[in-house]
Amino acid sequence: MSTSLEKVVETGYDRVAERYLATKDPEDPATLATLEDLARDLPPGAAVLELGCGAGVPVTRWLARRFSVTGVDVSVRQLDLARRHVPAASFVNADMTGLTFGSESFDTVVAFHSIIHVPRAEHPALLGKIHRWLRPGGAFFATRALGAWEGEEDWEGWGAPMRWSHHDGETNLTLLHDAGFALEWAETRITHGARGNEPWLWVLARKGG
Repeated sequence: MSTSLEKVVETGYDRVAERYLATKDPEDPATLATLEDLARDLPPGAAVLELGCGAGVPVTRWLARRFSVTGVDVSVRQLDLARRHVPAASFVNADMTGLTFGSESFDTVVAFHSIIHVPRAEHPALLGKIHRWLRPGGAFFATRALGAWEGEEDWEGWGAPMRWSHHDGETNLTLLHDAGFALEWAETRITHGARGNEPWLWVLARKGG
């Protein structure tokens, strides 16, 4: 991600970290059910990477009770909150597109409502990295947009800049296939967030082997 676009996302989340956290349901049933499904295929102490972990609630906290979790976020303020909520996890302050991990470092990678902030031209390269980071048979779960859009705005009138960039649902699935993933399932679910109830594409894909 370019430095200027990364700064927009970083600054935006730094400014709204507490307000954004207040929109989260710490016991969101759809999210927790998905995590339960992922957990069934993971060995105890599995290595899990979360891209865009935010304040760590509910996803990072749930995962860290069971596995070895590395959370990544571009916002320093979000990570301050995450370390407070999930002291058992490890955290990295970084733009996800600039991450470097060894091949086959993780059993699972998850990205809840985060890749939408990465310029869509960089999505193929990022998905290729995620595929390399996963061990054979490893799962990648992500919530992806259903419609194509790219732009900036004052998020929710909170006085915070924010940048979004995403493809439509069909293109998102094609990009997963092109990166080498086998799709296990993809479905539209209604997610409650800062913008209220919105439809998102929830996807589980797996690395062969």
